[in-house]
Amino acid sequence: MQRFAVLGGVGSLLAGLGACQREPAKSPAGAPRAALVAQSCPEIALGPEPIQANNARVFVEVVELDDQNLPHPLGNWLSEHPVTVRSSANTVAFPNVPTSMPWGQCVDAVCGDRQRSLTLAARVPERGSDPIQLAVRIEESADEAGAESAKVLLETTLSAPSQQPVVLPVSPALSDGSVVVTAYLLRQLDDLHRVLECKVREAKRLEQLQGAQPAPSVAASKP
Repeated sequence: MQRFAVLGGVGSLLAGLGACQREPAKSPAGAPRAALVAQSCPEIALGPEPIQANNARVFVEVVELDDQNLPHPLGNWLSEHPVTVRSSANTVAFPNVPTSMPWGQCVDAVCGDRQRSLTLAARVPERGSDPIQLAVRIEESADEAGAESAKVLLETTLSAPSQQPVVLPVSPALSDGSVVVTAYLLRQLDDLHRVLECKVREAKRLEQLQGAQPAPSVAASKP
């Protein structure tokens, strides 16, 4: 039970951090800041082995992208192409238990005026190679919608293998870009740490893909 409590606490932290991301800052030249999303994590790659539902969880990444003209089918395109991210959320979903968090803004009023929430509900597959079932709902708060109840902007279900991104259908009211969801099946608590390590490596890969060059040495700069 203690391991589950730790996993839930880390999931809540991830939800807060992901939901609190602002639109990426602009560079001094005004160019958009790129990021890598929907990246694979080989350390938690799964085969057809049975999954113990009591130990399994689902790490979910949801991102809103500037680009609405993503390739179809998407395939592995995102693995090698940085994209501009407007907002994102990362959380650990417990099986068959809806998890909600702010979406598209920080938890305070500094980051923006959009009051939206994201709710996820996952179903763990019987085997590692089977698709993950995920229900996704994004809604606008009653205060922003000017109504007595929240306005649902997106409500859909998806079925995809672990680590395979899915582009959701969006309406103009939700976004003029794209929303991509990637679910990562976690067999045990240690898999969550491996996912976080993979996320750290994404920054280094981004530099490589953008052709980042090391700063010149002092000796090289002399005439």
